[in-house]
Amino acid sequence: TTPVSLDEIYAKPAAKRAKKDKKKKIEEDEKEEKEDGKEGVVYQQLSPEEKLAIDKRTLFIGNLPIGSSKKQLHRVFREFGKIESMRFRSVAVSDLKLGKKVCMKANKVNENATNKNAYIVYASEECVAGAVAKNGTKIGDNCIRVDKVVKSKKEQSDDQQKSIFVGNMPFGATEEEVREALAQCGEIEYVRLTRDKETNIGKGFGYVKFVDSAGVLLAMKIKDSVKVGGRQLRIQRCKSKVTLENKKKISDEKKKKKEEEEEGRKKGGFRGRKSKGTDKDLFKTKSPAGKKGFKQPGKGSNKQKPISKRKFDKKVNKASKKNPAK
Repeated sequence: TTPVSLDEIYAKPAAKRAKKDKKKKIEEDEKEEKEDGKEGVVYQQLSPEEKLAIDKRTLFIGNLPIGSSKKQLHRVFREFGKIESMRFRSVAVSDLKLGKKVCMKANKVNENATNKNAYIVYASEECVAGAVAKNGTKIGDNCIRVDKVVKSKKEQSDDQQKSIFVGNMPFGATEEEVREALAQCGEIEYVRLTRDKETNIGKGFGYVKFVDSAGVLLAMKIKDSVKVGGRQLRIQRCKSKVTLENKKKISDEKKKKKEEEEEGRKKGGFRGRKSKGTDKDLFKTKSPAGKKGFKQPGKGSNKQKPISKRKFDKKVNKASKKNPAK
């Protein structure tokens, strides 16, 4: 008989344990998916007031490392109060045809993906107010962005005053690269890059919020010299939602007016501004009532009769014969 090594003896139980752990993990993931599905169905059936009440107790966490787990998040955020539920979103999968659920089970995540987002629902609004203090915390190599889902008007105004719009970025740019490029302007509260919902790939623009509004002024001074990935960034001040809404309203009104004018022309009429005059109107001059002779348009009394082109030419010829050019 051949001797059995210790490695072979311990290999079988280790393989069994690994298989058991894998099975347990799959069961846990399926359970979490079912719970998330139930929560989603229940949420959709709620009234707007009930949805708002839940949103006020919800915390948003962005720029999480792609490999972060719910256990890790729970350890970081449990100190602020009771957590009712937790869910990951914006996970870029490698094959969209299979669907997100299948890819998540098989761990088929896009190789280029560097981050994902999460939502935590607390038992009370006070918990959310405390948890916001974790904004900027480093988990792995990423600085996470922690924010409220529902903000007051004062908080929205504060965001607008201390934020800048950043465009012309490479699609593969990360929050850390943008943070590093604008670090000279002052302390940054968060970087938010807009990404595609399905692939989680950047759309080439985003927003940067500074701790102080002075950071916005400094960013505007150096806007022509900031680069990320070899591309010069397009930096602008953030505009308030009210201004954007007013601009949209004005543009919609102009568009509507233009459409009405085009419809009027097609029907043979004109609904827009009246023209000052045409070449045809010059031959419809009017002479003063009760007087003979030719009068220039606009000279004479208001009571005038139209004159045809033929009569107009006749009178012009008659006048030229009486007063020939010297």
